[in-house]
Amino acid sequence: MTKNRSTTTSRNTKVSSDVLQLPENRGSAVDAGRSVAQNTLYPRWLREAQDAARMILRSPDFLNQFLAAVKKQGLVGEEKAALVVLIVIVSRLLKRPLNLMLKGRSASGKNFVVRKVLSLVPRTAVIEITSSSARAWNYAEDAFCHRLVLLQERNEASGAVHPMRLLISEGKLVRIVTVRENGRWVTKRFVSRGPIASISTTTKDRLEPDDESRSLSLWTDESEAQTARIVHAYGYERRLSTFERRAWREIHNLLQQRSRHEILLPRWLRRFADHVYTKDLKVRRYYPAFIEACRTVALIRSFQKGLSSGDGVTVDFIDVAITASIMGEVSAESIHKSEGQVAETRKVVEQISRSKNGAPVGRKDLVAALRISKDQAFRMLSNADGAGAIFRANKNEKSNRKLYLPTPRPRFVPDPAELFEMLTDNDVPNRVEWINPLTGKATVYTRRRFAGKR
Repeated sequence: MTKNRSTTTSRNTKVSSDVLQLPENRGSAVDAGRSVAQNTLYPRWLREAQDAARMILRSPDFLNQFLAAVKKQGLVGEEKAALVVLIVIVSRLLKRPLNLMLKGRSASGKNFVVRKVLSLVPRTAVIEITSSSARAWNYAEDAFCHRLVLLQERNEASGAVHPMRLLISEGKLVRIVTVRENGRWVTKRFVSRGPIASISTTTKDRLEPDDESRSLSLWTDESEAQTARIVHAYGYERRLSTFERRAWREIHNLLQQRSRHEILLPRWLRRFADHVYTKDLKVRRYYPAFIEACRTVALIRSFQKGLSSGDGVTVDFIDVAITASIMGEVSAESIHKSEGQVAETRKVVEQISRSKNGAPVGRKDLVAALRISKDQAFRMLSNADGAGAIFRANKNEKSNRKLYLPTPRPRFVPDPAELFEMLTDNDVPNRVEWINPLTGKATVYTRRRFAGKR
């Protein structure tokens, strides 16, 4: 019989500049088996960047260091969005990459987030498209293979995006055409090969169903608090040094080399799947995407685990816990996001409550925020309450004004603490410690055996 206990402790996050600016640290990550020929083959600046990249990858707070680096590049807030974008970019190296639609109103910063993350990625990993013809995709051959395709401000002006949809789902585009050669007509076959990861940005809350089902949706932070953070940060931008940026880009080259290893799933994954939310058909798309995100995190963390030549990389508990902390809420929002006035009311109530540090929201709050009449605010709240999008947060008494909070969305995947309780010591060690990439704090799960139990 076991007793589970979880604790959270603070840990200082090492920023990338601390690692990269110390000359003595650069040399400590040099592989012992590197030959003299290798040292002369590559220039010194490249070897130093690769050594620094290995050091960052081997750190258990790699994702926290990534956030520190991208903030130094100018990102303000939007930590979860930056982490999701990074995972999507790295997933391009897998057999089934991820796809993301970053949504938000004009000036909400969706393209800014993507650009800041891409500033730490090799240019060769990305193909940016602003517009295209329907046939242009068919003659790319291997140009898209294992690349990130970036389509900014997706709308009618973007041109044909149906080929990208096929490239995502089928992994290739095949076009057969008839051409004239040497005075006779011949049939030629043109193939554009994937797989691809993709990121699209749009001001639309909903795109075509075929696009929505193939991609995760993530909405930018449009709260007043985020606007205040941006205002206060303006004019104090810093940038990583050339060496630091080079090191972060080398990380992607090292990950590309490591991606040749097979990434295996754990035996206990079926028990994890027993507790996944399955009441929506869209889960058939989003659960595989979550598992591929786990594989991506496992690829990143494989440098911390150590890997012998020829060994595969196995997804472990910490990989799943980290992925759940980043992607769990994003997947749930993609699944449960609804349309219409009820959904809009829930969104407004959630934003107002967040600005009031979680306090419930009343009719007067909606009147002030939306500049509508009291009757309009009353109807919006009543309809949303009746639909279950919000719930009454105070007692239903005659003298009380009605206050509401957004109804929590069902979890998509189990909480890491719950998952630890489900699994036995044959599945995971009796003590597990992992660093939350969003908070920088170390969380420890332990099992204590009672006396007399062998």
